[in-house]
Amino acid sequence: MKDGRHRRLTPSTVSKTTTMTRTIHIAVLDVDIPPRSLYETHGLCSAHFRHALQDAATRFNALTPGSDIRIAVTPYDIRGGHYPDFRHLRKTQTPLSEHSIDAILITGGAPGVYEIDKRPWMQTLAKFLQTVFREYPAVRIMGTCFGHQLIGHALVDSGAGDVYVEKCPLGREVGIHTVQLNRDFVDAFPLALGHLPNGQLKIQMFHGDRVMVKGGTEGVLPETAAVSLPAPWVNIGSTPLCPIQGMYYPGRVLSVQGHYELDACGMQSMCLEFAPLLGWTDSKLGLFLEQVGDDYNGRQDDSEAFALAVVCFLAGE
Repeated sequence: MKDGRHRRLTPSTVSKTTTMTRTIHIAVLDVDIPPRSLYETHGLCSAHFRHALQDAATRFNALTPGSDIRIAVTPYDIRGGHYPDFRHLRKTQTPLSEHSIDAILITGGAPGVYEIDKRPWMQTLAKFLQTVFREYPAVRIMGTCFGHQLIGHALVDSGAGDVYVEKCPLGREVGIHTVQLNRDFVDAFPLALGHLPNGQLKIQMFHGDRVMVKGGTEGVLPETAAVSLPAPWVNIGSTPLCPIQGMYYPGRVLSVQGHYELDACGMQSMCLEFAPLLGWTDSKLGLFLEQVGDDYNGRQDDSEAFALAVVCFLAGE
């Protein structure tokens, strides 16, 4: 069964479906702390993901009769050297009923992955991810923003620098941007993404770095530019400034550049915190805040759809 695909249920099969409760335990690796105002309202980054994915699990259960997926999150302070014990990671032969860590999620953060040679903690994190990917195939790996970029460096790059992270020469993506999704990625998660018009995902962003492949840095990339990754990796989608908006390794890894875990209020806090640090003028800050928008009349992005895709990925067989 592909991630996110479910057998067709008829009234007769629904009546015979037995609800099976399954708790998916995610180790969220906090690599940075949020702005103070964001922490006051939303907590640590790991808490943002807990809320988003638990809400998505509720929607998943409502859409898939017989499912009772629960999301449990344990935070880890990576800067403080706090990592999950390898003994607690799920192994291929571990029964689903036995409590183990099912997934690793690396949060966003301010550092650039291209600074890894100067950041021992980042080197340790990259080695940890490589070990999990190599030795624990039953554990799924996820990353957002910085986490997405570190996955590109640690897991996708062959060592020859063919996949790398750079500071984007075309500027930042802040606020809601539209990602043109790869059809193969949409087809892997039809329950979550199949309804998006023209396969386009609107998602909040806050980044100035990007994952790239060799030969893809010159000039402004057209909206139709297709950037491929080494098989079986799939580039989930692109924008003109950032041609690799996420990476999908079926059954193993899912990363995304955008922030499905943050609402407009959270993104506004990010903008206000970083504006003086990044030297933004009042006009630039105003432009970015306008791009972020607000949620007074409901969400203006498709973050809930992507969060549902993440739960489908976690629950997939």
